[in-house]
Amino acid sequence: MPVSKLKNLAILILLLANLALLAMLVPSRLATRQEAEQMRASLSQLCAAQDVALDPDSIPDTASLYALELGEDAEADLRAATALLGQEVLAQDDSTRYQSLYSSADGTCQISRSGAFSAKLQNQPEDSDLSGSAARVLKNMGFTAGKLEDPVRVRAGVYTVTAWQSVLDVPVLSGGLTLTYSNNCLTGIEGVFFTSAGQLTRVSEEVSISAADAVVAFLDARYDLGWVGSAIESVVQGYARSETAAAAAVHLTPVWRLETDTGVFQVNGLTREVTAVSP
Repeated sequence: MPVSKLKNLAILILLLANLALLAMLVPSRLATRQEAEQMRASLSQLCAAQDVALDPDSIPDTASLYALELGEDAEADLRAATALLGQEVLAQDDSTRYQSLYSSADGTCQISRSGAFSAKLQNQPEDSDLSGSAARVLKNMGFTAGKLEDPVRVRAGVYTVTAWQSVLDVPVLSGGLTLTYSNNCLTGIEGVFFTSAGQLTRVSEEVSISAADAVVAFLDARYDLGWVGSAIESVVQGYARSETAAAAAVHLTPVWRLETDTGVFQVNGLTREVTAVSP
């Protein structure tokens, strides 16, 4: 048989094999989607039976998240600092293993392993597109923004833009990073930024609970929490910093955040503990 015919036969066999795999995969995905939709509807009905409104469409899919530990990343700290202060940046003498301090003619920057981040800036270029400016600054800093809020007017000439860091495609819910603009110039940054998010180690084999489990945990704990609301308005999966015995260890724990009509609550994705948090 000619070589060209052999090639065509091989291509045909591969095509048929791919079609067979697709035929098996599509029904499986459809079944998974139907199960997820049924779960959302059942959870909404369960809430309604307890006089709590929950829109099925507000219940997200569950990602498989694990407890993480952040490593040390001096290069990431320096990248963030130089993005704000320029290349001629100096590490200050009082920097420590847990806190990096930088300065230049353009300002100062303080970076903590705990996630605390602050910078005071001057000589920054003027830019009337505050959202675009914030997005570029954050990208240059190595900050992966899962959410960038619209600018908020503080007073005449002063606006803030708040961003929420994303780790493994889910938001870090420990707090946002707020950029302050005065007369369209960036003058300060304050909030939470885990610069070493690129150095992650899984420290637990236990996977996070599902969205349904989180909602049920909240329903079970609502009276102990003193909740007097009537609706769960949003359900978000993410990470939050957890306290550890060792100062050098920074852990991120999977959590679920439930925004209700009368407060915001967080469900630990591993222990199911429910706590009230500030919005």
